[in-house]
Amino acid sequence: MDNILKVPEIVTNIASFLSIADYLSFQQVNKQVYTIINGKNDSNYWSLKLTRMGLKRVYSNETKDVNLLNENDDDSPLCIFEVYKSFTSQESKRIFKKFYRCYSSYARKLYNNNLANFFPASYSDDPLKQTRILNSIKRYNFSNKNDMETFSRIDTNFNILREIFINSVLKETELNYQSNNLAAVARFMKILLTSNEESNAIEFFKSKADLPPTLTIIPSKDRLFWEEQTNESSGKAVVFNSKNLDEYFNQLRDFMNEKIKLADILFKDEFPVILQFIESFIQDVLLDILNNILLSYSEFLKANGKDCKANYECVPELYFTFIKKFDTELNNSVNAGPTFHKVVHDLLNLYLEPFVVNYMNQTTRVFESLICSQLANYDIQVQNKEREQNEKLYNSLKGQTDATSTDNTVSSNNQSTVAEISINAPDTDPKGKSISQLGHSTNISDDKLDFLSSFTKIFKFSNNENQKLKQQLQIAYNLNLISNNLQNIKSLISLDLCYKILHETSEKTDEIYKFHTIESLLPLIKLRCQEIFKILITQLNTNHVKPAFEKAITLLQKYNPNEIEQIEIKFDSLSPANTQVEPLVQFTELINIGDIILQMISIFYKNELIPKKIIDKNKDFLNDVIQLKKNFETSIDDFVAEGLNIGINKLMDEVSFVFKTMQLPDDYNPSLPSINSPIRDIKPTKCAVRVVELLSNHCFLLTGATDKGTIDVYQQEIGERFFNEIVKHLKKSFISTEGAIWLICDLNYFYDFIANKLKQKNVVPYFVGLKSIGQLYIISSKDSKELGKLISDLGKFNGIFTQEEIYEFVQRRSDWVRVRKDVEKVMYGLGIRDCCIM
Repeated sequence: MDNILKVPEIVTNIASFLSIADYLSFQQVNKQVYTIINGKNDSNYWSLKLTRMGLKRVYSNETKDVNLLNENDDDSPLCIFEVYKSFTSQESKRIFKKFYRCYSSYARKLYNNNLANFFPASYSDDPLKQTRILNSIKRYNFSNKNDMETFSRIDTNFNILREIFINSVLKETELNYQSNNLAAVARFMKILLTSNEESNAIEFFKSKADLPPTLTIIPSKDRLFWEEQTNESSGKAVVFNSKNLDEYFNQLRDFMNEKIKLADILFKDEFPVILQFIESFIQDVLLDILNNILLSYSEFLKANGKDCKANYECVPELYFTFIKKFDTELNNSVNAGPTFHKVVHDLLNLYLEPFVVNYMNQTTRVFESLICSQLANYDIQVQNKEREQNEKLYNSLKGQTDATSTDNTVSSNNQSTVAEISINAPDTDPKGKSISQLGHSTNISDDKLDFLSSFTKIFKFSNNENQKLKQQLQIAYNLNLISNNLQNIKSLISLDLCYKILHETSEKTDEIYKFHTIESLLPLIKLRCQEIFKILITQLNTNHVKPAFEKAITLLQKYNPNEIEQIEIKFDSLSPANTQVEPLVQFTELINIGDIILQMISIFYKNELIPKKIIDKNKDFLNDVIQLKKNFETSIDDFVAEGLNIGINKLMDEVSFVFKTMQLPDDYNPSLPSINSPIRDIKPTKCAVRVVELLSNHCFLLTGATDKGTIDVYQQEIGERFFNEIVKHLKKSFISTEGAIWLICDLNYFYDFIANKLKQKNVVPYFVGLKSIGQLYIISSKDSKELGKLISDLGKFNGIFTQEEIYEFVQRRSDWVRVRKDVEKVMYGLGIRDCCIM
């Protein structure tokens, strides 16, 4: 035995498995053993115990020891693990002694299963301190793991004690909750959390947050829904009874707010139980409610003779109601922290996403069917109306033939036959007001509007002219038929219907886009919105606009005014003076209607799809949506080219020509006056007067010939294009401080025309900003720093121009070379000469 103890490896190995008492005794076996164990091996023994308790071993040359208590400190078992988190080998034995003094008595009681009066009197009335001590004892016992018999015995009895302790805590928690002592309950929740009993804490909270049975039952379908008259064409629609729906969800919301308040009291910000509770609420309650409402909605639709599969239509309202009631209107939560509402919003999106996806998939298919049906119904109406008119025309002319053939004694002086045909366009205005707003003229005279709407003529025939009369009437019928169809050209396209479809497209796009807060659905939302837009373009082009222009062209090709000369029977409505003008008037109106449709689609595209990033024109230039839109525009481009766009282009060319030829170099940059120089009047230049006169002659050409909407689009385009021409013109001019006063006169003159004569409010802000540009030139070169400040103040220019554009304007000053340095120094903080290369 003595020989074995002479081997250092054997001695150190034996020592590492000994309890503290046995280890200390083993050191005393003999001098040789003592020598082997002491020193480095002794430090390793104590260091291993500390590391098993979770302390970090460091080296003296790495970091200064932060443990400040000395050998005489009476360390508390409540805080010693907070004081000593690291150690060096040299200090390991000293530090372990401190832990030993704190917890050895507790370990001894556990080893001997002496659980009565386990805690000293100083801790007997404070369960929070007791739980902290229990946690520390468990950590301390890990130091005994080299002696498994001691470790296991202490651990087993510790678990028994801890279970007794936790059960007593739960019991006290329940008693205090029943007596509504929430402050005490909160203290016991903290004890459970400190004891790592989060599951017990959560279960207790859940047990007090069960939904009352009365709130699990949704209102009956008769209380949730009703039919509402939307308009004459759409009929009745099924809508929610908002009052009853709100009343029901408000109760659920109030219930949730109560639980949020309870969680804040019981857990504060120490443990986020409310988020887990809300997720369970969404899964177990809200989804069940949503499914039940969808089922109830389906039953209501079926009971009222509608498609029960259309229950998906109520998903948007339910979704946003859920977001409002169970996110926006929930109280802030201390327990969940500052991101509470965002997390709840994300949870709602996560679980409602499948319903939203189904809604978007269904709505695009139904939307296409709806648009196709509306266009087909209108086409049928036009055809039926045309057929009725043709029959009426034929019967009227046939009646003339029959009446004349039976009258063989017609007097050339006092006998006449009167034929009157009434031709009206199909009723395309279900709302009774939109046509006058969207494109059909109400200012052209009745005889011009109703081409061949009536005709009255006195015919004089002899007895042998009956057969010739029939032939003449047949020719007249054919010509009147074509003329009648020409009169109806403007009814081939319904602006009312196009506007309605575009409005429905906008509403449907908005409905889908509202779900963009569900980030995971953004690609699908973008795709579905693009599909809605493609449906709009495809249906309008294929089933409405293109066929209308094709038919109009065919009618124009068939129409031959020379045929009138073949008719010996003359009708007022068929006089050569009318036939030369009316077809063109009618066809021009169709062109204007087509242009308005393109403008509406363009506005929708720019104002809805691009700002919402449904289409990125810089990245998606190959996208089939953009290509489809371009194809639609191209398909009627030849017709539109004969309409307003060419007129505007020519007008702007003329404006540009006037600027180039009539704007004299010294208008804005006059030579220095001499003694004999005449005094120049401060008034608009001849060029400006000529430009405004030119605009006046063209801007109001359409007045009385088309509707206000078309006039507005036309005039706004002229105003905006005129603004751009002025900008381009100014960027090519040289303007002196002396000549700036005439520039300001011109700009005020332009503004007066736009604001007080053209009166297009959307264009006026551009010219307000343009007026402010004059200030860039009237400031003296001596005040160049003020000029720099003015350039930097974008608010002075009504937000119309960027700073780069304003910088371009100011460069047209005749003294730019002199003021440039000071201006740039104010704008950028330095000038060119301030920069140097080192």
